[in-house]
Amino acid sequence: MPVAARGFGVLIAEDNRDLRAALCAIIGAEPDMHVAGTAARVEELVDAMRTCPARVLVLDLDLGGQSSVPALETLRAQHPHLAAVIFSGGTPDALASVAARLGRCECVVKTGDVTPLLDAIRRGAQGTLQDPGSGAAGAG
Repeated sequence: MPVAARGFGVLIAEDNRDLRAALCAIIGAEPDMHVAGTAARVEELVDAMRTCPARVLVLDLDLGGQSSVPALETLRAQHPHLAAVIFSGGTPDALASVAARLGRCECVVKTGDVTPLLDAIRRGAQGTLQDPGSGAAGAG
């Protein structure tokens, strides 16, 4: 008998296999969220959301050498309440600029500390993502 998913769903879009696996383990260990699905390439992202609906998307801006921004825009048109946490290796200022343009996004820089990422995911699920212009985005 399958185990019922607990908490809200998170879709992970990350092209690095090891990091994607680590994110799945970290999110899967949290009591209030679960991994709804994963995508490693831009082409997989829209399909993954269709088959694995989630409340929050953790999104690397570069998936397999392609920008994931157009896919996020498509997802937003289909799922207007989708919250996005941009999880990338870019600089905080560059990430905040992208998030400000996209709206309803928060940025977390890949640093190795997962606390800022988990906090941003929870804010996304609650509908309280921080304003990218506030300086708090990317403070990870």
